[in-house]
Amino acid sequence: MINVSRRLKVNDSSDAGKAHLTRAQLWEGLVGKARNAVPYVDAITECIIVEDKGEKFIREIVLNNERLQELVTLTEEQSVEFVRLSGSARGVIKNLIEEEAGVLYLRFVFDFSLDDSTGDEQEKVFAQNMEASYLGAVHTTINAIRRRLLEQAEISN
Repeated sequence: MINVSRRLKVNDSSDAGKAHLTRAQLWEGLVGKARNAVPYVDAITECIIVEDKGEKFIREIVLNNERLQELVTLTEEQSVEFVRLSGSARGVIKNLIEEEAGVLYLRFVFDFSLDDSTGDEQEKVFAQNMEASYLGAVHTTINAIRRRLLEQAEISN
């Protein structure tokens, strides 16, 4: 089993001059990413909702040329959970919105196992690649949310 957890500050001091995201704006962006990940995650080239029950839905994605399905559960302004239903790696990814002393954070957690794992080294490489890829996706997601806010502000003006 592969377990990784990282927490990123949403409004970092290096983001000076960029839109300051609120919890509600971050949540709205995470829901958008869950429903259509293509604009947010470079490695995902297709995303289709195949069954929709509001806060729970099944999506089919193409991730690094592999087609797979995930059960997505939305918990209002708290978390988005993706349970991998098919594919070569099975497990759970969580996006958790956290606040501490007025500072907004986004934590991502993944717990995965590989179907055809040949041992610790293969899992270690998978974990390193997954962590780097997902860290990039989190940054891309936050930047995409900011871009959409700026586009909406320009349209309003």
